[in-house]
Amino acid sequence: MDESMLHIIITGESGNGRTLMMKKKHLRNLILSAILIAVVLFIGTITGLHHRKNNMVLQEKVATLTRTLHDKTIGKQEQLVAQVDQLTKALAQARKELTENQQEKFALIDRYETQVSQLEQERAELFEGSISRLDERSKIIKTMMDKIGVKIDVQDDPGHSGGLYIDPNTRLSDKLIDKTDHYLSLIQQLPLGRPINTKISSRYGRRIDPLNSKKAFHAGIDFKGRTGDKVRATGNAVVRQSFYSKGLGNHIVLNHGNGYETVYAHLSKRLVKSGDKVVRGQVIGLVGNTGRSTGSHLHYEVHFHKKTVDPMKFMQVAKLLPSK
Repeated sequence: MDESMLHIIITGESGNGRTLMMKKKHLRNLILSAILIAVVLFIGTITGLHHRKNNMVLQEKVATLTRTLHDKTIGKQEQLVAQVDQLTKALAQARKELTENQQEKFALIDRYETQVSQLEQERAELFEGSISRLDERSKIIKTMMDKIGVKIDVQDDPGHSGGLYIDPNTRLSDKLIDKTDHYLSLIQQLPLGRPINTKISSRYGRRIDPLNSKKAFHAGIDFKGRTGDKVRATGNAVVRQSFYSKGLGNHIVLNHGNGYETVYAHLSKRLVKSGDKVVRGQVIGLVGNTGRSTGSHLHYEVHFHKKTVDPMKFMQVAKLLPSK
């Protein structure tokens, strides 16, 4: 009997049998093949299960990422929609305000044009009134200056003039203003008013000398005062002298131009020096009792071309000065 052969007997319930013969080598190969196939199938099954598990995990991650992305996209879209809505409302409000502003602008322009028109009319009326007042003031000033004997010399020189021809009616106001300015300039220089607002103790002219009781001529006006009272310039001027002498004590001489000078004597203190420019109302010294004096007072003189004149008419004329 061949040992390399394997006999397989298959019987049934009827007692009939069947014999199969197979080489052992083939059977072994068949078994090995079956085992190999089983192993391959097992490994394939395990690998398939593993891949399936990984695939499920990946699918879950993809689903999660998809949901996250979807949520973010939805949130961003909602945010953008809200911003667009907000900007749309802001734009509508801006357009509304622009329309209102334009209406206000037009209304404001109309109001300004009306105001300008009214102001132009008022200016014209004011100008006419000013010309009338200037003419009146000019006449008052001229009357005042005539009263104190000041000659106003304003002459035209045909030999040294020229220029374009202008209707004289259009130059009336300018000429009136120029004339008034000229008068006012002279007025500012003239010694008008009081150097100190106190009572007069001795007037200009003949009197009995208070020191020797003899007849004498008083070249100025004495004002009562207390030592230290302020003394003011009676007109715009340049200080010609500021010094001490035995007769006048501390005194100041102002040159007002046009031949006019004023003297302020017996001062306790001089507040200006030679060459200084002063204006009407400026404090130039303090009342005192220096020099030939019987008590604290201010001696005030007005000179015209080096001759004394009565200061009283200059003080009286000051009342006619036009108000500013």
